[in-house]
Amino acid sequence: MSFAKRLEAVRDELRRSSVDAFILQRTDRHGSEYLPECEQRVAWLTGFTGSAATVAVTIDEAAVFSDGRYTVQLGEEVDNALFERCHLIDEPPRQWLEERLSSGSRLGHDAWLTKKAERKSLKAMMSRKCGELITIENPVDAVWKDRPAAPLAPVHALDIEYSGLATSAKQTAMAKSIAKAGADALLVTATDHIAWLLNIRGNDIPFNPLCLSYLLLKSDGRCLWMVDPRKLGDLETLGDGIEIAPYDALDQTISSLSGKAVLVDPAYTHVGFIDILEAAGARVVEGDDPIVMAKAVKNDVEIRGAIAAQERDGAAMVRFLHWLDNIPHDGTVSEMDAVRQLELERAADPLYRGPSFDTISAHGPDAALPHYRVSDKSNRPLTAGTTYLVDSGGQYPDGTTDITRTIAMGEVSPEVKRTFTLVLKGHIALATALFPRGTSGAQLDTLARYPLWQAGLDFDHGTGHGIGAYLCVHEGPQRIARTGNVPLKPGMIVSNEPGYYKTGHFGIRIENLVVVEAVPKTDGEEREFHRFKTITLCPIDRRMIDMALLDTDEKQWLDAYHERVRSRLLPLIDEAACRAWFERATAPLA
Repeated sequence: MSFAKRLEAVRDELRRSSVDAFILQRTDRHGSEYLPECEQRVAWLTGFTGSAATVAVTIDEAAVFSDGRYTVQLGEEVDNALFERCHLIDEPPRQWLEERLSSGSRLGHDAWLTKKAERKSLKAMMSRKCGELITIENPVDAVWKDRPAAPLAPVHALDIEYSGLATSAKQTAMAKSIAKAGADALLVTATDHIAWLLNIRGNDIPFNPLCLSYLLLKSDGRCLWMVDPRKLGDLETLGDGIEIAPYDALDQTISSLSGKAVLVDPAYTHVGFIDILEAAGARVVEGDDPIVMAKAVKNDVEIRGAIAAQERDGAAMVRFLHWLDNIPHDGTVSEMDAVRQLELERAADPLYRGPSFDTISAHGPDAALPHYRVSDKSNRPLTAGTTYLVDSGGQYPDGTTDITRTIAMGEVSPEVKRTFTLVLKGHIALATALFPRGTSGAQLDTLARYPLWQAGLDFDHGTGHGIGAYLCVHEGPQRIARTGNVPLKPGMIVSNEPGYYKTGHFGIRIENLVVVEAVPKTDGEEREFHRFKTITLCPIDRRMIDMALLDTDEKQWLDAYHERVRSRLLPLIDEAACRAWFERATAPLA
């Protein structure tokens, strides 16, 4: 079925449902960032495979919305004769629909893919149109005849040597928070929350070690885990207080909650769940899911594991960068070849469980696209005279990694060196920040941007995101960005990744992971302060630096960082040629 026929089939379903338009979010019932094949509705309907998208379809028009990371990709993957290609921020779907729908129109939406705040704004828009927002069955599901089956990947237990805290202890702590919120139970639909609570990991979703399931945690600590039993295999009992029910037992479970107070976090739970709870006679208590913060603040075992994972991952990166520095620049090695080589280096670690996201392997102008994904069509040979950017990560039972390095391919221009150095200055400013308790990521975001701002430059993505513990590579609620309003707490791990992108020419990003830690209080200090400890270990390409732009403190930071990188990773490097290259790459600045 062509995309044109798929779109027309969806419109036929809209007519049958007596609605004038439909809005489709790229997500699943669990709010997953990465989706199994059976949930790729946006890709099936439009061809767009980016990780952020919304589709709006009327009887006569249609549009795909994404952000600035995917402008080029939208152009390559989406047929403009069928769908307008729109910027999610500059022309939001609500605005696009409001301009096209007539007074009294009916807009359909899938409540299982929609958050409460999204539905509220859509209702307000339709009210202005004297129209109505209608919950309907997803029309894509009705016409997607060859839809893949739901994943059935096996689940395994995560040993306490990696989790640091027993499932029973987590249940008890979270149950206290549920009772404090005045609720009888907590409904959990986010799969990473369930994985953390039960100390289990799966493989239903690309890159994130998760199992698609639901969970009801009661205020006495007992829980009901709704999961396809075929995934459990030889999984030993998870302990007392955990009952297992089929994945499709959700409706039956919710029907038993009549008269009960159920805690639901509308930031993570789609409104369809709230609807059926209310229809069943449950009293919905909206509030923060206590798992979110407990998962974000890593315990000592998780932090030690993260540090160990970064060390082994850093050694793999060193071997890869040594390989990269010795390839010919004659076009015989490509971006995809580099992806394969990096995967081989990581896979040498017996604890490696796979990439934590799709590797960004970007040469020259491709690096100007912050979320570029190499394909057979775009695959560019690695040649001299420009830069190569690689943003990648790995999943290990003791931690999740995410690292970006920008590498000189031969001689680079003074402009490239200048902007790389400005990015590095911002990276160092954030890495060395000292900030009082209660400081949010939004308050620190400026530090990473300031050197670029002074030169009239900036970048359009956030400076840092949270990282899971052998979980999602993008984890909330903490982030370093203009919208990062959650205070940073000791134990949180975030990325430090300022960048700069010159469209059609080059892109620069330097990314390390840092953990928030408390600063010991000294006499005379009036407040408690926090700082970052950098845990990613890998050389930063000194050939890219304009030394005249670094001050003494910045040079000292880079020398100290490289000394730590060298001392921690050199014992993990066996090959003599690689060791010699590594020692040169981390030598003190001249």
